[in-house]
Amino acid sequence: MRRVVNWFLNCFPGRRRRLERELELELRFHAERRVEDLVDSGLSEAGARKRAAFELDGFTPIREDVRAAWVPRWIDRCRLDLRYAIRTLWRSRSFTATAVLLLGIGIGATAGVFSLFDQVLIRRLPGVTHPERLVHLDWAGNSLSSSWGSGHLMSYLLCRELEDVEGLFDGVFCRHPTAVNVRAGERSTSVRAEIVSGSYFPTLGVHPSLGRLIGPSDDLRPGAHAVVVISYRFWADHLGADPDVVGHTVAINHHPMTVIGVSPADFEGVDLGAPTAVWIPAMMKKQATPEWDGLLDRRTAWMHVFARVEPGLTVAQARPRLQAWFKGLLDRETRSEDFPRVTEEQRRSFLASTIDVLPAAQGSPQLRSFLQRPLWMLLGTTFLLLLLASLNVAGLLIARGATRGQELDTRVALGASQGRVAGQLLVENALIALGGGLLGLLMAPLVTRVLLSMLAEDSTLSAALDARVVLFAFLVSLVAAGLFGVAPAVRLKRQSLTASLGQRSRILTGIGFRRALVTGQIALTLVLLVGAGLFVQTLTRMHGNVGFDSGNLVMVSVDPLSIGRSDSEAERTMRDLMRTLEDLPGVTSASVANTRMLQGGSSATTLTVLSDVGRAVTDGPVSYTRVGPGFFTTLGVRFAVGRDFDERDVRGSGGEQPSYRSIIVNESFAHRYFGRQSPIGRLVGFGSQPNTPTQTRIVGLVSDFSRRSLRDAELPQAFVPFWDGDSRNGTFYLRARGELGSTFASIQTSVGQLDPALPIAITTYDEQIGESMRTEELLASLSIGFGVLALLVSVVGLFGLMSFVVTLRTREIGVRLALGATRRDAIALVVREALIMIGIGALIALPMIWALGRLVEAQLFGVGAIDPATVAAASVLLAIVGLGAAGVPARRASSISPADALRFE
Repeated sequence: MRRVVNWFLNCFPGRRRRLERELELELRFHAERRVEDLVDSGLSEAGARKRAAFELDGFTPIREDVRAAWVPRWIDRCRLDLRYAIRTLWRSRSFTATAVLLLGIGIGATAGVFSLFDQVLIRRLPGVTHPERLVHLDWAGNSLSSSWGSGHLMSYLLCRELEDVEGLFDGVFCRHPTAVNVRAGERSTSVRAEIVSGSYFPTLGVHPSLGRLIGPSDDLRPGAHAVVVISYRFWADHLGADPDVVGHTVAINHHPMTVIGVSPADFEGVDLGAPTAVWIPAMMKKQATPEWDGLLDRRTAWMHVFARVEPGLTVAQARPRLQAWFKGLLDRETRSEDFPRVTEEQRRSFLASTIDVLPAAQGSPQLRSFLQRPLWMLLGTTFLLLLLASLNVAGLLIARGATRGQELDTRVALGASQGRVAGQLLVENALIALGGGLLGLLMAPLVTRVLLSMLAEDSTLSAALDARVVLFAFLVSLVAAGLFGVAPAVRLKRQSLTASLGQRSRILTGIGFRRALVTGQIALTLVLLVGAGLFVQTLTRMHGNVGFDSGNLVMVSVDPLSIGRSDSEAERTMRDLMRTLEDLPGVTSASVANTRMLQGGSSATTLTVLSDVGRAVTDGPVSYTRVGPGFFTTLGVRFAVGRDFDERDVRGSGGEQPSYRSIIVNESFAHRYFGRQSPIGRLVGFGSQPNTPTQTRIVGLVSDFSRRSLRDAELPQAFVPFWDGDSRNGTFYLRARGELGSTFASIQTSVGQLDPALPIAITTYDEQIGESMRTEELLASLSIGFGVLALLVSVVGLFGLMSFVVTLRTREIGVRLALGATRRDAIALVVREALIMIGIGALIALPMIWALGRLVEAQLFGVGAIDPATVAAASVLLAIVGLGAAGVPARRASSISPADALRFE
């Protein structure tokens, strides 16, 4: 080790000069001693010095041997190559800066996307013991359940039964993400929360920073465990990192609960990217979600269930053993007294259900499933951009190599081997790649921050660099160095065979490579342009799929239950607020619904439909929304036939299944279940059991519009009365005129006068549209940006090549002009070559465009994966810009004087 350190130190110029001085002094001493010996032997001093000088040439091998002792020859050679490469690149500063900038853009974009890709799809849950043993359990099949939430859901009771399975799991826990209103002192805020079973923290192996965490003793009786655990971030940001926080009381939705502990700083729940602020025992579910309850209902699926497999047990081994237990559970359920009455077909589908075991080392799959495809597409796009930049740098290196041909030939003539020259070029390429990698690392956090700003406002995801991203950037730099270093190396090999043919042959060798590289750049650019066109069309068509005019539409969400109002008080507050908002100046119409649209979730249930062909059950859960009178008028949704809700439709729902007097359906529902017949007056029932009563009459048919997301406008939807016995919270929809700022102020003032403690969330529908389309906007924006960069890089490459071609063919063009060719002919000569490369590039791109379309098909909307119009438009754009880039060299070719051209070279 000491020898290696000495080798390293001996490479530094200062120490190296000192060693050289000492060596020369030593050799001079020996030379003087030799002169003295020769004088003593009888030679004159002049003769002795002449003979000593002759013998001194023998010190050269000694010098080399001593220097090899300082530093091995291969290290010394690398040191010299590095010094020479630095000097060479410094002399060509414009070339070096251009190459480093191109690579920096490609590496920075790739590393920035990889940083997010790594955090979402690769990195394991922080703060958890052995996360690789975590699995997520998913019911696959007909559970005969209603659901509340999104993702893979099961009942709380099933979660508790899974805890008793022997020989498979070290622990099982379940959780439900929600939002709660937390009041600590005088400050109240809405935060993310998790309702968790008592096995949550013990199974994850998380230990508290302060106090204790929720455990099995907090998971015994409903309403009897008024305790919470707060996150480290919430403790620091909202409670001032009070060391005495344990034992203090906070209000969760106006219900007092005691803080029993603070989570560790590196653990913020199992939703990667969505930090949890508060953990609440499942037994306090009614207080955390006062608008509904299904804690002990086996037929209500609302929990995400996780488990930790036993050591040494793989997922593949656990799956069949768990399935055997699950089959027995299903059989026992069908024989229990509380099993619902179902048809024989429903019974068979229930018994055919399976329970899947999915790896969950990264935590909850919700964010991953949402971002997985977009992140893969972005990573692939940035790799294409990096490949494009590398090809352009390769073209620059080849062009530069043509000007360095004489230098390289001279080095070979002086004894340098082809490998030695190639090694020198490799060092130069490595320095360029290193510079591009360092620049890319500086750009990567900016790219990641842009991505995060477009994905989520509050996230545990970070834009900071870590060792994994740095290592990735280093490896990408090596790959890039290999990509752009191959062409010059191949050219060098060919050059050795043709060097005797002179400079023109050397240039012709380089121009063939450059044509191939520019053609490849054109192909990749066309792929990126087509991708950008597909995503832009998706964004445009989703905007046009709203189904009504969203301008000046305001949404006001309120929840009186979150501040402890009773059911009757909450209902009265909602009615008072409805009357207040209707009378506001600037509001032309107003209505209410039980939910905010375009947030992805909704209530859904199977319906029994009576039609001319008999009694039938919908082929899947139908999304239904509770809306007030005037809801469709306020939105601007057209009634195809029938009427709106009014006082005739009000009737208390009650019971396990909702019961409504009237229902309104959309056109997709009517077409699917009634065909061309009018649905008005038809009867439906809520449920799928054989004895489901069908007492709800269809009174209206409305045109399709987007309810849960902008992609689902043509899905069957139903609407029931809002003021029907369960009107304790919801969202008001106001159609305003004039300046929205004054409308917002009027709303806040009116709500404050009605109930100063009532929290509200005000937003415009256009803002909600933007929120629901973040992924599509991200893909469209970045694909446009990458497409523009790719187009710019290709234009630069094409312009450089055409300029090079014009310079190379100056004599030929001059001869043509002297023999009678026109200026137009000279322009056509250059443009024709550019068109050929653009055409070949387009042909090469076609199979890649087909593969791209298949890859991104799931992210598209309203446009085919292979859209001829998009391909044609992108090709025309590329041709126009490419011809523009070739136009300048072409005009220069047409202005060549035949006399000057004949004197060229």
